[in-house]
Amino acid sequence: MKAMLRLIRSPLRQQGFTFNEILVAMVITGIGVLGFAATTVSVIRGNYASSNYTAAVNLAQDRMEQLRGRAGISNENRCPAAGENGLNLAGGAGGIYSRCWRISDSPLGMNLKQIEVTVAWRDPKPRSVTLATLVYKE
Repeated sequence: MKAMLRLIRSPLRQQGFTFNEILVAMVITGIGVLGFAATTVSVIRGNYASSNYTAAVNLAQDRMEQLRGRAGISNENRCPAAGENGLNLAGGAGGIYSRCWRISDSPLGMNLKQIEVTVAWRDPKPRSVTLATLVYKE
């Protein structure tokens, strides 16, 4: 009977969190938020670089098609000084892209011409993409 009375008379335990538990929870939450923010920044940078790379490939492909469509293809070297500078996404003025091209005889055959188109830009490091093809002309 005395044991039962002790159970009933024992002091009630207080409910809630201690200050230390709250601090630990806040630190863990803060680390998670900072990790998420760093990941978001790197994803945004990756998307920007990918968009610039896609635009550069499109500019190079556009010039490649123009050069392949010429009636008479002669050797020409417009890299890098004689190319086009300050191109935008549509190929007009006012952008970050530079485009140059080189047409030369191919060592693979008599009537083959090799066309190389290079597009360069800066974001923030210098980057470039080069497309090359062979064209048969009689």
